[in-house]
Amino acid sequence: MKKLFKYMAIAAVALSASKASAQNLNTAYFLEGYAQGHELNPAKDYDRTGYFGFPLANVNVGMKGNLALKDLLYKNPDPTGKALVTYLHPSIGYDEAMNNFSKNNKMMTDFRVEIVSVGFRGFKGYNTITLGIRGNEGANIPKELFDLTKQLTNKDYEIKNFKATASAYAELALGHSHKINDAWRVGGKMKFLIAGAYANMKMENLNLKLQDPDMWRATADATIEAGVKGFTWGAPEIKEYNDPSLGTYKQIDFDNIDVKSPGPNGGGLAFDLGVEWDLEKQFDIEGLKASASLLDLGFIKWSKISVAKNNGEEFVFDGYNDIKVKDGPGTKFGDQSDKLGDRLVDLYRLQAQPGTTSKATALGATLNLAAEYTLPQYKSLRFGFLSTTRIQGKYSWNEERFAVSVSPAKMFEVAGSFGVGTLGCNLGWIINFHPRGFNLFLGSDHSIGKFSKQGVPLRRTYDFCMGINYPIGKSRIAKN
Repeated sequence: MKKLFKYMAIAAVALSASKASAQNLNTAYFLEGYAQGHELNPAKDYDRTGYFGFPLANVNVGMKGNLALKDLLYKNPDPTGKALVTYLHPSIGYDEAMNNFSKNNKMMTDFRVEIVSVGFRGFKGYNTITLGIRGNEGANIPKELFDLTKQLTNKDYEIKNFKATASAYAELALGHSHKINDAWRVGGKMKFLIAGAYANMKMENLNLKLQDPDMWRATADATIEAGVKGFTWGAPEIKEYNDPSLGTYKQIDFDNIDVKSPGPNGGGLAFDLGVEWDLEKQFDIEGLKASASLLDLGFIKWSKISVAKNNGEEFVFDGYNDIKVKDGPGTKFGDQSDKLGDRLVDLYRLQAQPGTTSKATALGATLNLAAEYTLPQYKSLRFGFLSTTRIQGKYSWNEERFAVSVSPAKMFEVAGSFGVGTLGCNLGWIINFHPRGFNLFLGSDHSIGKFSKQGVPLRRTYDFCMGINYPIGKSRIAKN
């Protein structure tokens, strides 16, 4: 917790630990024997009487964005050095480093771990109960910030829309899917949310006006919110300017942050809604179906939020004259990022505000629109199209995915997909093995691809999903 906000200030470091992006495994949308299909659309039925899963019914982690670790980390120019260096290293040219960055650099990650998951028939439909933990993070890092930290030239800077957010909560979901008639099936879920931890950083406007080669006149509009039960900012830090004649200033000391007796910090409510339409039954269009779902439509209210803000007054900033990285010791990623984080904290001059407040935040909702076609001559083969839109403000994205799935035997399904959208092109896959005794699945919508020799993922977007469940009853999938 002590380093969380400093790492949010260098958001690439903050996000390397996790909001890794797990919505759901969209490549599995058109599989009949996939027990977790209700997570993609609550109207979906299951081919068995039911199932139960514990303790790893569904684990989904990943990352999305247009900024990757490979854009920040480089091979050490020292032939004897094994550790990576950052873009700050003097061997990395300015143009080489800046070419990796966009005007707005986004990283988004989620994780979902379902601890208990149960499905059963009753109440004239199919029912599900799930208990799990979810979390997400996101950051928007303007290119100007990388320019400032890399170049440090004698010029004015204007940096806007530097933001990061993170949250974690527990979820208890109760779902029901009901067949209205031969052509229509609807479903819904009610989700009870238990708030865990929340952090939000907004560095809206930073203006640096050069006064001399080592000093700027600065103004900033910055706020950090911490929603953790028992959280305290601790005693502030008194710092001196490099020029003694300027005196001292006060700001938050991130090493003094403390959390006593952590626990639930509020609650919330969310809903999933879904519908399936069988056009073969409605209009006699053989093999054609359509469906739609709206997921995570809801909110969390955080009971206690501690706030730190910049007071908005102009101040003198001279804290970057000791951050330049030299060859030899101190070129490691951790050394450089700690220095950079310390200087960014100094730059925004955050001060703790008295008391606490409460706040309600919306979840990132997901809209799915799908169509599928089952080959009449071979019903084990189906083709699908899925449009997915994540609605989450600055971290929104859209993806269109084409999928092919085949079930050569009742106990085995595979699917492959190709997606294109806001975050580029990608390939997805899933292997779903579900004999009578258990259901094991492995898959990915955005394959992780290659790693560097140091273990750094080379793709900007990747995820991985796995789980094991125990089906009840025989498969009802018809094969030909």
